[in-house]
Amino acid sequence: MPYSAWDEYFIHQLPRTLDQVSDSEKSWSDRCYFNAHSPDGMVLLVTGYGNNPNTQSAHGYAKLSLADGRHWDLDAVRKCTTDRGDLYAGPMRWTCVEPLERWKLELGPNASGIEWELHYESRAPMWELLPIIIRKQGRVLADMHHIKQPARYSGWIKVDGEEISVDGFFGGRDRTFGVRVSEQIDFWLWFEAVFEDRAIEAWVWESSDGAVQYVDGGITFNDGRLSKRFVKFEHDIEFNGDRKRPARADIVFVDDDGDKVNVTAHAANQDVGVYYGLGHSRRQVSGGGLSFYTWKGTEPADLEEVESRAVSMDQLMHYEMEGMAGLGIFELLVQGDGYSRYPTWRPTTRDAKRRR
Repeated sequence: MPYSAWDEYFIHQLPRTLDQVSDSEKSWSDRCYFNAHSPDGMVLLVTGYGNNPNTQSAHGYAKLSLADGRHWDLDAVRKCTTDRGDLYAGPMRWTCVEPLERWKLELGPNASGIEWELHYESRAPMWELLPIIIRKQGRVLADMHHIKQPARYSGWIKVDGEEISVDGFFGGRDRTFGVRVSEQIDFWLWFEAVFEDRAIEAWVWESSDGAVQYVDGGITFNDGRLSKRFVKFEHDIEFNGDRKRPARADIVFVDDDGDKVNVTAHAANQDVGVYYGLGHSRRQVSGGGLSFYTWKGTEPADLEEVESRAVSMDQLMHYEMEGMAGLGIFELLVQGDGYSRYPTWRPTTRDAKRRR
């Protein structure tokens, strides 16, 4: 590709124009992810965007789940070559207003019936994870950089014309760039627990037999402090019957001084969660590269289809730690050779094109 406007900025890290990245693997991507949830745990919103330079494409998604069982899942794709700095896909846009501090997230009018304007404001320092490098049978499945940061939100959501205030919602975000061949990864548990004055941010990756391949994380405090780094992440999860969604969990983190942090988690409402994968066969195609589907977790057939096609999911969980209560995301991914400890999860049989 030719020299572009972005090449005028002195930010090169390769002796190439900015459309070229460090690895030709097609999964190399530059992503952002945001989640916001109501204080009562009745609403969960998730949205994200990624550029894939090696396929010259961009993908955005938006997901909304309500405690009454209603779910909306939107995806939009577009060609992306020399405009990688313009973060949009279909009616969705993500704008960095102030680096490390504030973002604006927009979902404009569209045929799905949901819209929003969200204002993200960080409430604690980011947790910058150590580089993630995972190999399997000689192949690099992950070579990436990742940060996590808790936040407060303001703004609004519209659902079929009815407006929901987002003022007072909490949640977080992440940023990821590099190689991540998700369909070949056996297991990960991505963890975020937001309390009044702190948040736990952590990630563990394991092989199908439970051997730990990577663990990192810690506690980031609203007053600017960071805890010692976690070097161990133990988990014992109970699921909602034979469903993929977790119902409760006991978690133990151990930092590099050997001190333990014990956390319990439970899903007060199993319908407040989102799935990533092939979704629902009732997907509708709209203009601008947008596709969407709506479904109900209270309808067994809907839930069965979405779960059967899921590669991962974010469940909103209530957390307890040292007398403190919080909320946050409990994300599971199982693909590759599967994960023997939790047979409820089985890898999908097809490569899922719409994933976080």
